[in-house]
Amino acid sequence: MPDFIEQLRAQLLILGCPVGKIRRLVREAADHREDLKQAGLAEGLAEAEAEGRANELLGDPVAVAERMMETVRHSSWWGRHCAFTFGVLPLLTFPVLWCLSLLLELLLVCAVAFGLNEKKLHAAGDNPYFLAAFHAMDFLAIAMATLLFCWLARRAAVKLKWRVICCVICSVVAVITLARIQNHTFTLGFSINFHLYMPWYRGAIPLLAAGAAHFFQRRAARHFQETVAV
Repeated sequence: MPDFIEQLRAQLLILGCPVGKIRRLVREAADHREDLKQAGLAEGLAEAEAEGRANELLGDPVAVAERMMETVRHSSWWGRHCAFTFGVLPLLTFPVLWCLSLLLELLLVCAVAFGLNEKKLHAAGDNPYFLAAFHAMDFLAIAMATLLFCWLARRAAVKLKWRVICCVICSVVAVITLARIQNHTFTLGFSINFHLYMPWYRGAIPLLAAGAAHFFQRRAARHFQETVAV
C-alpha cells in the first residue's frame, strides 16, 4: 500500500499546488503523523500499529490534499475572490498591461535603433523590417500580459477552470485590441469592426502562452516527483 505522505504529495501535484508549498505542506503532515505515531507508541502499541493508527487518524490523503488546497487558495486575496480576479480583472487590466509592455518594448527598440530620433522614427513606419519587429513586439506584449495572469493563478493555486476562463478572456481581448504603426502614425486602441481590423491570429497568442506555461509547470512537477522518489 502506498505511503500516506507519498499519496498526499502526488495528490497535491495533481491539484496544481506550487512545488514550494508542497514541501511545506508535506513536511507539516509528516510532522503531525510522527506526533500521532509517537503518541501511539507511548500508549504501548507496536510500531506498525502506531503508524497504522496515525495514518487512520489523518484520514484519506485525497481528502486531506483537497482541504490543504482550499486553505492555500483562501490564504491569498486572489484565491478568495477567483471570480473577480480571473473573470473580471483580465477585462480591466489586460489592455493596460499589453499597452504598457508594448510601449516599453517600442521605447527600448527605438532608443537602440534610432537613438529616439523623431525624424528617423517617423521614416521607420515604412520600413518592412521595423514593421515586422513591431508585430513581434506586439505578440510579445500579449504573451507577457497573459503570463502575468498565469503566474497569479499559479501563486493562488486556483482550480483549472479559472485558469481556462482567464485565458479565454485574454484571448478575446487580444483580438479586439489593435496596434498599428505607419509613416507619421502610431495607433493603439480597440476595434470590433469585423471588416476593419479583427486579426484572429492574435487571439491564439494567449492560448499558446498559457499552454506553454501549463506544460512547463507540469514538467517541473514531474521532475520534482521523480527527484523525491529517488
